[in-house]
Amino acid sequence: MSILARIRQINRRRALGWAAFSYAVAVLSGAFLGAEITLRSKTRRVKGEFVPVGRRGNSVYLPASSETLSRGVVGIVPLLPNQGHALLGPPRLVGTLVRREILEERGVLPNGALAWVSTFVYNGTPQQVGISYDSTLIRTEVGQMPAWHIPAVSGEKDAIAIVIHGHGGQRPQALRMLPALRRSGVAALFVTFRNAHGAPRVGKGYLSLGDQEAEDVIAALHWARDAGYRRAVLYGFSMGGNIALSALRPRHQPYPIPVAGVALDCPALDWRDTIRSNGQRYGIPGFMARHIGNFVQYLVTRRSGQDFDVVDQLAAASSFNLPIVLWHGTRDATIPIRQSDALAAARPDLVEYHRVEGAKHIRCWNIDPEKYDAQLEAFVRRVLPGLPSPSLNSPLSLQGDSNA
Repeated sequence: MSILARIRQINRRRALGWAAFSYAVAVLSGAFLGAEITLRSKTRRVKGEFVPVGRRGNSVYLPASSETLSRGVVGIVPLLPNQGHALLGPPRLVGTLVRREILEERGVLPNGALAWVSTFVYNGTPQQVGISYDSTLIRTEVGQMPAWHIPAVSGEKDAIAIVIHGHGGQRPQALRMLPALRRSGVAALFVTFRNAHGAPRVGKGYLSLGDQEAEDVIAALHWARDAGYRRAVLYGFSMGGNIALSALRPRHQPYPIPVAGVALDCPALDWRDTIRSNGQRYGIPGFMARHIGNFVQYLVTRRSGQDFDVVDQLAAASSFNLPIVLWHGTRDATIPIRQSDALAAARPDLVEYHRVEGAKHIRCWNIDPEKYDAQLEAFVRRVLPGLPSPSLNSPLSLQGDSNA
């Protein structure tokens, strides 16, 4: 009997039933996984790869991978032996290897070392950038949140930047921008929030995608006031951007100290859109991604009580009243760039928008560090007039403080 004849003998109703069952299982499995990632995602280590290093003079040769081939600047930390840190320039494929030139080097990156390489550039503390800092704790209603305090170069307690990492992220991811913040004249407070790695667990450990985490940012402003600071800017990455904007809601005002502006790097502005987009990111057909996305939202709400309207920053855009500087990469596969496009279009009176061609999620700095740093410094000095003008090294400098 031919294959066609066998197919004709199959009971169509039974086949459709099995197909529907299989589809439902796939959708539900994807939704349960998506809900778990949405609610609990956190990592112990900064994302990167471990690779062997070949070095000739100022050139470094690495195995080809998605990380080592990434556009723009990457950081590399030798593990065996651990003798320093270096910034590497853009990649060039040489046979089966990736060649990058050393832009800045602190310590020694030896030939033959096993090293961590990452587009997040740093994986340690501000000391890795050569900058002195204090580890501190932010007192909140749910516990003590760990933070790094980096005083201003001038020593004055005038203005401070509250730096907020993202979903599943860690504080080292923003160390790339610390030298620029220092040059702008502000102090910095790198904070974390409830249910993130290293922070207190609250309830079942579920994230609220920016809503309750904003309370921890308000607590950081209280800390800054008690430490003697008089004004602040908020600086959020990915979900940290949503947290920063959630802190602008009327229920959090008046602030402990005035907030003069907000910096956003690839912010998550619409979680419904983000969840749907991440389904399609893994090759799931559009119609299935929509179904999975809808079930993820349902499961998240059922498990945690999440109100997606509360963290919809595009819907809240008309209520914002502070200057915003915004970066987003055109190759961002985590948070669709259309969200930042929409915010910039909705509030051109407030938003200074930098649409970075070729940048992945929170990798805008890597494409052109000097340009990004200049934009950040100019924004900080615009919204916080009267800051001192410290004289530091170049935008890529790893030298930091002379006494570090």
